[in-house]
Formats: sequence, structure tokens, C-alpha cells
Amino acid sequence: MVPQARRSSIDASHAPTTRTEAQPADTDGHQLASEMSGPPPRRTAPVAWKKWLKWLVVLSAVLFTVALIRWWAWRGQVVTLIQPTLSAITETITSSGRVRGVTETVVGVQAPGIVETLYVDEGDRVVAGQALAVLKRDVAEARVAQAEQGLSTARAQLAQIERGPLPSEIETAAEQVRQAEAQLVQQRIAVQQAQQSVAQSRAQLHQLQAEMNLAATQLERSAALFERNYISRAEYDQAQTQFRIAEERVSAAQQAVEVARANVQGSQASVQAAQANVKALGARLRTVQIGATVEEIEVARQRVEEAERALRVARQQVQEAVVFAPFAGIITAVNAELGQAVGTQGVVRLVSSALEIRLDVDESNLGDLALGQEAVISSGVFPNDTFRGSVSEIGAAVDQTRGTVTVRVTPLQAPDWLRPGQTVNVNIITQRAVARLLIPAQAVSRSGERAVVYVLENGRALEKIVLTRPPTPQGVPVLTGLSTGDRIISDTRGIVAGERVRVRQ
Repeated sequence: MVPQARRSSIDASHAPTTRTEAQPADTDGHQLASEMSGPPPRRTAPVAWKKWLKWLVVLSAVLFTVALIRWWAWRGQVVTLIQPTLSAITETITSSGRVRGVTETVVGVQAPGIVETLYVDEGDRVVAGQALAVLKRDVAEARVAQAEQGLSTARAQLAQIERGPLPSEIETAAEQVRQAEAQLVQQRIAVQQAQQSVAQSRAQLHQLQAEMNLAATQLERSAALFERNYISRAEYDQAQTQFRIAEERVSAAQQAVEVARANVQGSQASVQAAQANVKALGARLRTVQIGATVEEIEVARQRVEEAERALRVARQQVQEAVVFAPFAGIITAVNAELGQAVGTQGVVRLVSSALEIRLDVDESNLGDLALGQEAVISSGVFPNDTFRGSVSEIGAAVDQTRGTVTVRVTPLQAPDWLRPGQTVNVNIITQRAVARLLIPAQAVSRSGERAVVYVLENGRALEKIVLTRPPTPQGVPVLTGLSTGDRIISDTRGIVAGERVRVRQ
């Protein structure tokens, strides 16, 4: 029986391995079936080999790429070498400037007033001494009339004192005293009326201010309600209109107060003149009655002199109500209209006909600036029309915030299109036909505040610090750091200090 079992095992080992169907077996024959089936065939060996081959190819590609990069980096960037050229150039300082008048001022009067006549408009050219405007001068003219009357009275008193009195003159002097006293009373009444007018104007102003405040409060309330859609747009617009009307009424009331104050001042001046007249006429009456002494005659003469001085002052005040041009120039702004009150803001702004250009230059250029240097001036609006100028002033101080100094350039022959406030381009010529080493702008690199170029040494790009001037159309001027025999890299873009480079063949 044993040999038979062994033969069965051998026969089973040679059985075909492609059969996949499960054969039924009882429990006792399970172990025998397992022994007869044997281990399954190995199919994973070719797959593993393909994976290893794939990784080997990737690793080789990576190693090749790294080697290529290292070789390229060692080989270095290809560059072109150039030599600086020595050329004669004109060095300039370029900046933009603003055209202004050599003299600019606001023309007005010493005392505030109301414009009565305006003779000029914006843009008009005027000559020195030309009348520009006239302010209302009713009060000043009244003072002139009073001063003239006071002078006539003083002179008459002096003449009366010097020649002696007559009965008719005594009566006349007494009547003059009575009339002067009556006039004084009238002037005092006028002062009271003017003061009452001021009080009424102030009361009306206070009332209108209260109405304006109420309108402002109502406007704020309407704005809040309008935002919440509690009221209509028409109601909100009505509140705005009421507030504007209240503002206009307050402004008119303020002007009325100013006019009333001026009337009070005029009436008070009239009272003072009337008092002086009563006093003078009373003294004249006494002089006529009792005769004059030498001292009284001297006092009368001094009164004449005082009256003459008062008349000169009054006439000067009338003259000051006329605004004259202090110099020839152009009216660049009219600050007041007819009927408008003016004060320190003046009536017009006047710019002199003589123009200048002011520009801000970096303080680093101070060493190159000098008075009298020639400047070439142009404008982008008129590119074909340049003109010359001269440096007339260099600022005494440097602006600490911007690090600039103000330079003034005076045009030699200003063109007709030059206007105050215009922006122009200014090239100040600092040196003519000066020999400089020139290199292309691409050959200069900035490292912080330093300018550097690159030279080739032992196959590497090395930095060389240079001192340069502003670029010109011919190139960048080099003051120090290079010589004509130096060979530098023509283009610094992509160059790193210390890296290998190759010269282009």
C-alpha cells in the first residue's frame, strides 16, 4: 500500500496547474488534497524589476540635472566688457519750478471800508500809481469839510485878534457862538440817534442770530427725521432753505451794525469838531470884547497850525480811500466786489510784471550752485520755445523736512506765454565742456546709497565703488573710482558680486 500512495503523490505533483475549479473533498482527504496541490506559481518578480528600473531612470535624471546645474554655475554668466570713454559734457541741475512775480502783494487800505468803485478785473495789467478801486469815503469827506471849517475859523480868529474888535464884530462873534452851540446840540442829538441805531441793529442782529440757531436746530432735527424716513424730502429741503435765509439775514444785520458804528464815529467826530468850534468862537468873542494879548495872539496862531494839520490828516484819509497800484504788474485776483466790506484781505492781489522762477533743489547740489549761473527754461506746453535765465538767489536755509534749498532764477527775456503760477522745467548749467568719464547707465548698480560697477578679476565679478553725477544723454559721468583703462561689465542686471562670469567672445 505504501508504494501506491507515493505514486499518487508523484502523479499529483505533475498534474496541470491551470485548473481553477475547486474539487469536492471530504474531511479526511483535505490534508492529502493540500499536499497534492503544492505552492502557487510566482508572478511578482517581473513587476518588481520594472519598478526598480523606473526609479533608477528617475535617479539618473536627477543626478544629471544637478550635475548640469553645477556645471553651468561653475561655468558662469556670459558678460560683455567695456571701457569708460572720456568726453566733454555740459553738467546741469534739472528741476521743475513755479513762476512767480518778483514782488507779490495784496493791495488795500489801512482802514476797513466798503467798495464803492472797482476799476480793474482779474488779468488786467496796471502801471504804478494807477487807481484800482475806491472805498466809500463819506465820513472822511465830512471830516475834511469840518477841518476846512475849523481852519477858516482859526484864521478868522487870528485876524480878528490882531486888528482889534468892532461893535459889529462883537455882535457877530456872539451870534456865531450861539449858532455853534446850537450846532453842537444838534450834533449830540445826532450821536444819540446813531447810538440808538447801533443798539437797534445789535438787537435785530441778536434776534436774527437766535432765529438762525433755531433754524440750525430745526435743520439737524429734520436731517435726523429724514434719514429715518419720518419726513419727506420737501420738508427737509424747506428746513435747509430756512437755515440759509436765516444766515443771509444775519450777514445783512452784521453789515448794518458796521454801518451804524461808522455813523456813530462820524457823528462823534462832528461833535468834537462842534465843541472845538464853540470853544474857538467863545475865545474869539472874549478876545473881541476885551482885546487880545501877545500870548493870546500866539495861541491863535498855534490853533491855525493845528487846524492846518487836521485838514492835512483829513485829506490824507480821503486819499487813502482810493486804492492805487504800488508798482506795475498784473491783477491775479480780485478779493472784493462792489458793495462788499474789505479789511486786511485787501481789494486785489497784484503781481509785478518782473517775473522769476522758484525751484527746490536737493541740498546735495549746493556745492555746484553759484549766483549768475545760466539756466535753460522750457515748458511742456511750449516744447519748441525755450529761453534763458540766470540764478539770482540761493536760499539761505535748507528745508529740514524735504532736504531742499530754494533757488530763484530770473528770466533774461521772458516769452509772452509765461504766466505767474505756471510750472516750467529748469536746467541750471553748472559746468560747460568739462571732461568726464562716461559709462552706460546699465553698467551702474546701486547698493544702498553707493554706486558700484563690476570688473572682471580671476573669472569673477567684483564690486568697485564709484562716485557719479546725474545721468546725461551720453551716459553716466564718473568722477572717481574708474580710469580710462578699466574694463567693466556693460550690464549689471543679474550680476551678483563674487559670482563666476565669462567674457562674451
